[in-house]
Amino acid sequence: MKFKVYFADIHGEDIGIEESILSGIAEVWKGERCKEPEKDEERLLEVVEDLDALGVRHTRITKKIIDKMKKCRIIARFGGGYDNIDVKYATEKGIIVTFVPDYCTEAVAEHALTLALMKIRNIKKYEERIENNYWSAQGIKAEMSKDTVLGIIGLGRIGGTLSRKASCVGFNVIAFDPFISNEDFKNKKAEKADKLDDLLKTADIISLNVPLTREGEYPTFRMLGKKEIEKMKEGVYIINVCRGEVIDTDALIDSIKSGKVSGLATDLIEGEPVQNTYIKEGENSVYDRLKSLPQVMITPHCAFASTRSIRTVKEKGAMEIKRVLEGGFPRRIAWINPEVEKKYSERFKI
Repeated sequence: MKFKVYFADIHGEDIGIEESILSGIAEVWKGERCKEPEKDEERLLEVVEDLDALGVRHTRITKKIIDKMKKCRIIARFGGGYDNIDVKYATEKGIIVTFVPDYCTEAVAEHALTLALMKIRNIKKYEERIENNYWSAQGIKAEMSKDTVLGIIGLGRIGGTLSRKASCVGFNVIAFDPFISNEDFKNKKAEKADKLDDLLKTADIISLNVPLTREGEYPTFRMLGKKEIEKMKEGVYIINVCRGEVIDTDALIDSIKSGKVSGLATDLIEGEPVQNTYIKEGENSVYDRLKSLPQVMITPHCAFASTRSIRTVKEKGAMEIKRVLEGGFPRRIAWINPEVEKKYSERFKI
């Protein structure tokens, strides 16, 4: 008897890679996200009851959905974050949850570095002149990396890779991460900031590279608000390649309008739009407000993207599903809730 695997939303246009990995053991099919969250939840509720595995990219997996999943063994997130899945409740229900933390590290780090280089070289201003057919290099301020302090908040896989790449280019890198050892700071070519405030007061450019968390000693949900922004250098530039919710959007917009923050380059926004949809004016107030500011550059949650990384996330995500359906367990690096092992084993007599 074949298992049933449903991909709630996917990278790319087809599931050929996933099918090739799961062929012979599972019946596989895919769906597409609805723009309205309520309809998207209804879509999942109609198909999840008999599933053995659920693959997901951006679709929100709520308690209501998890409650309906009577046979599910694994929820596999095909990406590097997992704040769209109620992991705690899935654990209570004895369901394994995985992600792919090691597929787009280089791509995201290079995206952030590109944005930092575009800022110091003031590419956007020059581009505006060319769009207006004005050929002039005069009067626009541009800098070099060796005269710029890049502050990295979060020195994990992506932040650490960004630090090494930025150091090679010439940036003076300072980083804050309470979970990283002194030796790791050295290996990742970053000066250690003992306190977040030390970084905020020093950096010319701040890059955000943290997971979105709401609990623990160092929650990252709105970790940068009005108070933190006030401590930053005048004219600081902010780059966000993690989650929109790590910044207080209202405080950020106010600081850009006042000139305290010279600009923002972000790959995501709070209340992010559904992928592959057109955004109508008035539909997403955060998007409308940020887009109206000339100092803001937005990319559509694409930092992860490369031919290699998309292939890799599909392969690794599908392999976690295969391991579990064949009676094994995920790679430890990919297993978000290993504490579920005993309950899971009891559920499926493993």
